[in-house]
Amino acid sequence: MKKIVFFTSKIVGGGAEKQLLKFYQILREDNDCHFYIAKGQSENSIESFERKKTLFAFFNLIKELLRVKPDILITTLPTPNFINAVIKKFRILNFQSVVRIANYNIDLKTTKFIIRNSDKIIFNSHENLNLYSENFPDSVDKFFYVNNAIDCKSMSRYEKIVSTDNIYALVVSRLTYNKGLDILINSMNELIDENLFIDIYGVGPELDKYRIQSKNKKVNFINKFTDLQDCWKKYNLYILPSRKEGMSNSLLEAQSHNIFSIVSDCKTGNKEVINLTGNGVLFESENYQDLKDKLLDFINNKYCEEKSSDLIKTNFSIDKTKKLLEASLGI
Repeated sequence: MKKIVFFTSKIVGGGAEKQLLKFYQILREDNDCHFYIAKGQSENSIESFERKKTLFAFFNLIKELLRVKPDILITTLPTPNFINAVIKKFRILNFQSVVRIANYNIDLKTTKFIIRNSDKIIFNSHENLNLYSENFPDSVDKFFYVNNAIDCKSMSRYEKIVSTDNIYALVVSRLTYNKGLDILINSMNELIDENLFIDIYGVGPELDKYRIQSKNKKVNFINKFTDLQDCWKKYNLYILPSRKEGMSNSLLEAQSHNIFSIVSDCKTGNKEVINLTGNGVLFESENYQDLKDKLLDFINNKYCEEKSSDLIKTNFSIDKTKKLLEASLGI
């Protein structure tokens, strides 16, 4: 049994944070695990330091590390990963420093420091791992792939209740620039006469801007995150217009429910998923006209939908995550 501490910024909203929580839930069955967040409220087994910024939680984390004396510290997101690497570099404690990189962040100023001073780096995308390997060839021995863990519940295509007259599309995203919602809005502004309705679930600083930009009344902003498990049957299309992406949990969930997906070819996880399942199509990142053309092709039934759920269950199962995670940590 190992003592393992998990730390990230917050637990609501982001896919990276949710996957770190999955790691915690997987490993706590056989290990002494503790989960801390910098911001937000404590809940259940998650303890919050209740700071306004993640960096301000530095000394709170050190205090807990001195108390717990962990064998392993696992973090995700750039600032928690930086804190992890700083503590390791200055040998404040002796532990295995593990950072999870969930997005393409090679250009960040802290990236070299994190790679150099962490003991192990976990990626959730083969493409991202390969890109980092090209940029940091001397560190490849400490690079590991661990798949996102998806709770795949079987749902037949024939259980869907979508109207055959209209197309209902789903977007799940933080409302920020990198997520590319403005690209989708531009496309939809030129598809006002089509029978395509889009629900956008998410919160973020760009909401008011996007509402002003959108001229199509069939685009509906639902200003919240919600459990979508019971919502998928209402949709027959999923859209992911990101400028930059890790391995999207919502894309994996859409594919696990056999939902055809139109996604950007940005770095890094989107292409892997669509190439794996064949149940979707890629458009050129930041090219709203190409996205518009792909949407029109879907409206006009030019794509063949594939059953993707079995492939997602095989490649992104919790059992596979546990096996790869334990192997990467050496436990």
